[in-house]
Amino acid sequence: MNSEVKWASRKRSVDLCLEGIRKECVTKVRIAKEVVIWIVTLFLALVCLRSGWLKVTGNIFWVRDFHRWGYPDWFRMVVGITELTSLGLLLVPRFASYGASLFVAVMLGAIFTHYTHNETSRLPFNLLLLTVSLLIVFVRRPSFLKRARKSANA
Repeated sequence: MNSEVKWASRKRSVDLCLEGIRKECVTKVRIAKEVVIWIVTLFLALVCLRSGWLKVTGNIFWVRDFHRWGYPDWFRMVVGITELTSLGLLLVPRFASYGASLFVAVMLGAIFTHYTHNETSRLPFNLLLLTVSLLIVFVRRPSFLKRARKSANA
């Protein structure tokens, strides 16, 4: 009887040790995931900053392109302000999915414009930015969407 108690005691301590290892691994994985998400988010934020700032300040490249595509000057400003707004929202984790969603709309417009004007060489980068934005929308989605998904699966 005494040996059974010792065995149960050892088994319990092994189970506790394994739980501790799992928690440590989960924590390291969670930290690594968060670091990767921040790197991806900062990359997208820098793209938003550069392209939004150049559009708003009237860089000749963007003025010429928007004119060539047949868009009015105010539309260039709206796109630039939208990109700068996305930048601000991306830097706050709670609102990052909203910022990425705004940028998804901008990228869909950019992809449409480049495709309809036979500028297919610009499409791969736009598709990369669209993919990164959608990744951020999914990972940083608001908690009410996470709850809705859990209740739908239950």
